[in-house]
Amino acid sequence: MKYIGVDIHKQYFVATVMNQEGTVETKNRVSMDRASIQAYFKALNGQDDLKAVMEAGYGWSYFYDQIKELVQDIKLAHPLKTKAIADARIKTDSIDSEVLAHLLRADLIPEAYIPDARIRDIKNLIRYRMSLRKISKMLKNMIHAVLDRNHIEDPGFRGLSDKFGKKGRAYIKAFKLKGTDTRIVRNYLSLLEVIDKRRELVEKKIKKLFEGDEICKLLKTIPGIGELSAMVIRYEIGDIERFPSAKKLCSYAGLVPSTFASGGKVHQGRITKQGNTWLRWILGEIATCAIVKDAWLRSYCSRVAKRGGRNKARVAVARKLLEIIYKVWKEKRPYYEKPVAVALSIS
Repeated sequence: MKYIGVDIHKQYFVATVMNQEGTVETKNRVSMDRASIQAYFKALNGQDDLKAVMEAGYGWSYFYDQIKELVQDIKLAHPLKTKAIADARIKTDSIDSEVLAHLLRADLIPEAYIPDARIRDIKNLIRYRMSLRKISKMLKNMIHAVLDRNHIEDPGFRGLSDKFGKKGRAYIKAFKLKGTDTRIVRNYLSLLEVIDKRRELVEKKIKKLFEGDEICKLLKTIPGIGELSAMVIRYEIGDIERFPSAKKLCSYAGLVPSTFASGGKVHQGRITKQGNTWLRWILGEIATCAIVKDAWLRSYCSRVAKRGGRNKARVAVARKLLEIIYKVWKEKRPYYEKPVAVALSIS
């Protein structure tokens, strides 16, 4: 058996090949193009069974797809938990790859989750949809900024609740603004229309995927969760079976409090915010809607707010929602609203 520690970068990777006794046999720096990656691992493949490990950093999925058929096993090391590398005083590509090989040989790799190609593809599609939303919001803010510096006084436009609806856009196109602002605002509006068309197309694809996914349909029964948010949750988590408890899932989302323990004293601080940022973000979004729709969650939120304020209450509701998501998904049954009296009995 040979163990390969791989330290990957954008243009190259450094690989350390180690035998079962812990002796470094070769150490190479190789280009990150497909042909070079495959040639390197094919050359090693005839020697012994190969096990490889790399950190879950930038570009890992590309590298993983290139070598997964060329090695017996490949592990993805969790970068924050690989303390031997994360806490090292001296860090080089060569040292990092060698440490990874040693940890793999000793079976001490803290593994990160490797979603299959289909889950990665759908997750990328959903993140693309969310990025279009951010771009759309940015363009709207830019248009508002141009209109504000021209101090639009038209009562018809000012009275519109949606400035970017069909009527609002017609107003914006007709405005004659100072200097180059007319051209600027119309160009921004054209870009916004392009983004909206792209968003409509991707939303149709996501809707089709939603309709064929039973887990997403179950998640949608939870208050505050719609089709898109169900898809975000479903594919950011990937496989619910990798979490032995709801607490572990909350930790993955960075929604558990940080803990400091020393000398017999324990202090809990703010949430760690270490984990999946997309999952944490979507839970924060749906928490606001959930307390409006569900009396149980509304009562729970009110009680937490009295003790710790509105921000802590919102985080607590997001965490409670994730616990509900875990139960609904694991048990494969829809959510049902609990009586308010039950919420009052929970500390």
